[in-house]
Amino acid sequence: MKSLTAILIDDESSSRNSLRHKLNNHCPGITVLAECESGEEGIKAIQKLNPDIVFLDVEMPRMNGFVMLEVLGEINFSIIFTTAHGEFAAKAFRISALDYL
Repeated sequence: MKSLTAILIDDESSSRNSLRHKLNNHCPGITVLAECESGEEGIKAIQKLNPDIVFLDVEMPRMNGFVMLEVLGEINFSIIFTTAHGEFAAKAFRISALDYL
């Protein structure tokens, strides 16, 4: 089985820590390449590291997850939105999100 690479993008460190812990314990085939606390950091990490999957929070200061994806342009990775805001689910799937947690 091919190992997958991932980037975690969330402004809350506790959310990133929790997700990283769950991935490490339950998804040994996923390697976390970077953790970012803003959309701006996320764009740089995605462009530099070319991940297979991006775990992306929707609500972040300055640049939310949807705006980050618009600025990024080409999306050549799977997206899993990680947010407590259920009202964004339909929009997430319209842009071909792999999942919405």
